[in-house]
Order: sequence, then structure tokens, then C-alpha cells
Amino acid sequence: MLNRLIILLGIVSLLSTDSFAKNKSEDSPHADIKVSYNYHNKFLRGDDGVVDKTTPFILLANNNQSKFYCPSTEYKDSLLSTPSGRAKERQMFDAAVAAYVQGHDRSAMDGVVYHSRLYVLKDFAKSVSTTYDQAGMGECGYYDEPFSEIDWVIAEDSTKQILDYQCVMATTDYHGRQWTVWFSPEIPVQDGPWKFCGLPGLIMEAVEPFGQHCFIATGIESCSQPIFPLFSSEYERMNRLDMLRALRHYRENSNAMFKAATGYELGGSVDAPVTEESRKYDFLETDYHE
Repeated sequence: MLNRLIILLGIVSLLSTDSFAKNKSEDSPHADIKVSYNYHNKFLRGDDGVVDKTTPFILLANNNQSKFYCPSTEYKDSLLSTPSGRAKERQMFDAAVAAYVQGHDRSAMDGVVYHSRLYVLKDFAKSVSTTYDQAGMGECGYYDEPFSEIDWVIAEDSTKQILDYQCVMATTDYHGRQWTVWFSPEIPVQDGPWKFCGLPGLIMEAVEPFGQHCFIATGIESCSQPIFPLFSSEYERMNRLDMLRALRHYRENSNAMFKAATGYELGGSVDAPVTEESRKYDFLETDYHE
């Protein structure tokens, strides 16, 4: 019954924000292509050990700009951008908490919490990407980067099929990690997941050698969907490395920081000790250690 209530509240919330979205769409550019990706990442979480998480992302792109984002994040941000949406979001959250308390239904909470705060917007006229992401407990930041920071080496003799498209391999060393990507010259869009761009074709897959992070395209379609600006205004301009260091500090001290701020514990009386093994599981970028 509670799960059904959460779903119904979600539908009502979507309807209540529909007119606001229509107003934004009138002033927003429209995409030519929509690409669905699954982002797979592994990390350590307390007593759970290594967790393998999959988060859906969308890339909306045209010749001038693109937006890479998690659709559930944009939906939650859209709700929180209006008074009526905030009220509906609060109802959904309270219903999810009740479902969890009564039946320990984790899936209910999954529908109302952020699974990612990441957005990447690319401006092809300026050759600049703008990344928005979490920077600590309740803190979010953004920063700009030139496309030129990604230097590709194309291996034209290495190919494979992805979603029935012929793809070519390319590699790069980027902000502390080695990446291998597969792009399709059959789709003349010089874009891809996350910050990746600049190859003569759409990037369909990106992997790093330790198996901690992977982006895989799951669908491609032509579309005219609006590329909305961010609904949230919580992001503050910050330094990229400072953001990563703040996030690492929060990840390693989250329980203590949460208890100090709220008086409650996230689970367990102390944070898991930082070990050499735990340090192996890191973010998409690792150069903040330098």
C-alpha cells in the first residue's frame, strides 16, 4: 500500500511540474540525439564490503552543446525547484521512510534519494565542459575545463561491435586514470559519456583497467527533447581538486560528520577504518592525491 502511495505521489508531482517544464522548454535548445548509458562502479561500503552499483545516465546532444545527467536526479531537482514540487517531494520521502520502517523496504528509499549529483554540460563552440557534482556532506560544486585536457590515441586496427555499430578503440590518460573507449564513426557526434568527447564519432563504451568504473551505451535514438539548464541552484563554483578532496574526506568520515550535524548515526558507531585496501576504490579521477 505504501509503495503504491509513493508511485501515485510521483505521478502527481510530475503533473504539477509539467507546466513549469513546458515554460523552460520554450527557451531551451533541443537535442538531435539521445543516448542511454549505464554507469557501473564499484566501491567499499562499511560492512557490505565491495558494492557494484549501476546508475542510468542520459546524453542529450546537438552540434552545439550536450548534457550528460542521471534522469532521476533531474526529476528530483525539478521537484525541489518549486514550492509545490518541494511539498510533493516531502510527501514521497515521508512515505518512503514509513515503508522502510514498517517493512525494511529499501527499494522505497531508492526512489526518493539521490543516486548521483553529477551533471556534465559541454559547449562545443567554446570547447569547454562544465561539471557539477557532490563535494562533501550537503555541498555541491561546479567547475569548467577545456576539451584539450583529454588527449586521445586512436588504435584504428582495434574494432568491435556495440549495439550493431562498428566501433574503433582509443585510449587516454586522464586525471590519474588510464581509459580505453570505443567510438563509432558511423555516428558523427564527437561526444560521449561523462567528460569524454573529441573523437570522430560517438563514444559508446569507456572502461578503466581496474574494473571500478565503466560507461556502456544501452540505446541510441533521434529526438528533439529539450536540453534543460539545471533546475538546482545549490552548486557553487569550486576548484576540481578541492571538490574531490572534500568528497574523499566525507566518504571516510561520513558517520562522524553526519552525527555531528544531526545527532543521528548513519549506521554503526564509528566510520570504517581507512586502509590500503579501501584506498584502492577511488573516484573517476584520482589525481587529487598528488
